[in-house]
Amino acid sequence: MKLSRLALALSSIGFCTIASSAFAQTALTKEEEKKKDNTPIQRVEVTGSNIKRVNIETASPVQVISKDEIVRSGATSLNDVLRNVSANIGGIDENRTNGFTAGAAGLNLRGIGSQATLVLINGRRLAAYAQPEYQTTFVDLNSVPIGAVERVEILKDGASAIYGSEAMAGVVNIILRNNYQGAEISGSYAQSQRSDGEQLRSSLSYGFGSLVEDHYNVYATLDVRQVKPMFINKRDGYLSTEDLRPYGYKDNRSIYTFPGNIYWTDKATGKFVTRPLGNNCPADSLVPASTVFGANSIGNVCVYDDLKDSKYNSAGKTDRVGLTSRGTWQIDSTTEAFAELMINQNKAVVSGVPHWFAGQNGQPTPALPITHPQYPKDLIDPVTGKTLAGGNGTVRVRASLSDFPGQGLDNTTLFTRVLTGVKGTYKNWDWETALMFNTSKVDSKASSGILATPFINAYKNGTFIFGNSAGNADLLKQIVTDSASNFKSGMYLWDGKLTGDLFQLPAGAVSAAFGAEARRETLEVNPSALSVAGELYHRAQEEPGYKRARNIASVYTELNIPLLKQLEASFAARYDNYSDYGNSTTPKAGLKWSVTPELVIRGTYATGFRAPTLVENSSQIKKAFLSYRDPARCNDNFQAGCQWSSAYEGGSNPDLKPETADSFTLGLVWEPTNWFNATLDFWQIKRKDEISTFDLATVLANPGRYAGNSAAVITRDPLTAADAAAGAKAGEITNVRLLLTNIAQTRVRGVDMTLNGRFNGGEYGKFTPNLNVTYNHSFKTAPAPEAEQIEFAGTRGQPRVMATLGLGWEKAAWRASVDANYVGKMSAKDDFTQPCTFEQQGFANLCGDIGSFTTFNVGGSYSGLYKNLKLSFAIRNILDRMPPFAPSPTSTQAVAASSLHSTVGRYFMLSADYKFK
Repeated sequence: MKLSRLALALSSIGFCTIASSAFAQTALTKEEEKKKDNTPIQRVEVTGSNIKRVNIETASPVQVISKDEIVRSGATSLNDVLRNVSANIGGIDENRTNGFTAGAAGLNLRGIGSQATLVLINGRRLAAYAQPEYQTTFVDLNSVPIGAVERVEILKDGASAIYGSEAMAGVVNIILRNNYQGAEISGSYAQSQRSDGEQLRSSLSYGFGSLVEDHYNVYATLDVRQVKPMFINKRDGYLSTEDLRPYGYKDNRSIYTFPGNIYWTDKATGKFVTRPLGNNCPADSLVPASTVFGANSIGNVCVYDDLKDSKYNSAGKTDRVGLTSRGTWQIDSTTEAFAELMINQNKAVVSGVPHWFAGQNGQPTPALPITHPQYPKDLIDPVTGKTLAGGNGTVRVRASLSDFPGQGLDNTTLFTRVLTGVKGTYKNWDWETALMFNTSKVDSKASSGILATPFINAYKNGTFIFGNSAGNADLLKQIVTDSASNFKSGMYLWDGKLTGDLFQLPAGAVSAAFGAEARRETLEVNPSALSVAGELYHRAQEEPGYKRARNIASVYTELNIPLLKQLEASFAARYDNYSDYGNSTTPKAGLKWSVTPELVIRGTYATGFRAPTLVENSSQIKKAFLSYRDPARCNDNFQAGCQWSSAYEGGSNPDLKPETADSFTLGLVWEPTNWFNATLDFWQIKRKDEISTFDLATVLANPGRYAGNSAAVITRDPLTAADAAAGAKAGEITNVRLLLTNIAQTRVRGVDMTLNGRFNGGEYGKFTPNLNVTYNHSFKTAPAPEAEQIEFAGTRGQPRVMATLGLGWEKAAWRASVDANYVGKMSAKDDFTQPCTFEQQGFANLCGDIGSFTTFNVGGSYSGLYKNLKLSFAIRNILDRMPPFAPSPTSTQAVAASSLHSTVGRYFMLSADYKFK
């Protein structure tokens, strides 16, 4: 793309952010002041380098989110802060109700997976969240109490040589308070406009001891937060219903209804005949069978709206308690000992998901027995007593067991981090060494499950009657049960580093850093005994638990070389030895050219190496249920497979190879005045041997290509004569098996732009506008090793433009802010190379773009009412914007990406902070 076109695309977005602060200007101002009074200039360590320096602007692009920006946004968790970072594409959303990791949240820089983003606390890595999200591991952002966070620094280039070989997409470094004296308490109350999602939060900090006078400091922060659930049926319009006809799409309500539906093949015509069970279907829920099964069907179907008619959470209930503490002892003028303790408990509850029932051949609950009291009497031959149904002679059942308690997930996570270390100086060298113990433990309770054996037997022998709530009460007491699984991940780490000046060149000192690290990673998975035994109805059977561990030893070095007064080069290299994957060497190089005092040009080149995680390289097969479109059973005449669901198996693979990556950045920093600075950075990441699964839509559309491939196995029933006559091209899918494999190469590239200002308006106060824009120019990947790369930038879930804009104002005791979060438009297609499914379904009007989504947050505070007291408010999504209507052709959702398109709506918060002096 030509630069002029790119500039036009960036400028057309308008202002947007919670952005990086004008940090470099502040540092330079302090540096000038110290030169004037001959005060020694203190060197600091910045994210992206282990070398301490005076000028914090390096060759790498870094975004800084200050504590003031965190507070003004009304954020009460790190997930709230980071989900709107322009470089973040999706990630694990804590408000999901259909995943495995309730209440947990992860980041996904550049959209290439949470595993490629390294999350640190004070420059040291963290243990992964113990419960895998299917086959994905990530660091849980909600494990870090936000009350203890001083700022967040986001490194937006490859940092494998600096922090760890898997940091292909970048690094999020969470900086905690170093020391604190005094006491402060804060509290807040929040609630959505729909009168749900009520939130109570309080934070207490206390610290004592002066490092200068007492030679020690100890502080602790206690952070407590409780959030009540939000319900999808309280949201507006298409967010709270599966009947999307009023909005220009089809009726997606399910035939899994209460008490249920039965259907069979008519022997004379070969058509599906459908009939509700019972006579109490509401009139607005009774629809012609042709709307569900296509033109080749007769009768009526009673449909059910899972979103409107059930107590389905749009966000679960969470309770968090976090303690963060640090103690520092100044042993002498050159040596300091320190210890850190972090304990965080997060309890998350998701509930209300209705049980469903499928009675057909191939299911644990087979087709409706002819002896069952609800078997259609008109289908029993009075002479032979045999069925009169055609096709395979079965009567199938679809039902929602909504008179059963709704199933849910109750996860309790305990995150513990203990660190102790010593650091100091010797001549012109700084040194530091530390030991860390870090664990994540998850106790996961699946609530209100159904014991399979007694329930299936009751169905087969006719003692379970659909819709007979009173008659099933005794059975319910016997078969409804909870089941418990537990998970534990651990990281045990020792590190040591040395940084200082090696020698002088005419342009300045050559600085260096040397370090070593040894760590042990562990993972223990213990699924419930009921799940392993397959004794939970319509929940996928799990394999027995496992324990895995590995050791990693690393050494690294980094050099900073002033080639000329205005030209600085940096080099780094890291060597890692994995006990299960051998060795890797990942170098990095950077160049910073100060063209003028106002203009800096910078660039980096880095490599990456990601060994498969302890989950990915195990031999466990994970089971679930998956919805998709089956092209072999979805056409103009036959529609039974247009929204199909079946058992799904996703397998780990002990034969996986590591991923490798190359990345580069090229950018500039421009600071023409002391009240304005701007950055523009081009970036590209190329990842090879990507670990993933084949794209299911591609596999189903090209079955011959994957024939015999053990990583893509589709199991079908034989095609019946009746289905073939009706237009189906293959039998029903009974199982999908997609194993992890090294698929191909992915290349992503784009541009980041930031604008930061600080204006003094005199009597009108101070103004601080900030803008962050990410333009995702390209996201190319291949669905299979032999296939050509496909462009996914701009497809569903992959917006080209993400941006944030903020304007802060302060005068005396008053502060106010307004922030805008922008998610760019996307195509309705998941894949540009495939025909538009909506057009094939008769809704060509939905084949265009999904509109952009902009929300505005406002906030303000006043600290002049009483000494040391600050009162604040925040309103998120003040205009109560709904995400754009974006139905899926293969599922019932009406939002393109829940991690990008929040459905919460307008949200209010009031808070008070008091400092004791």
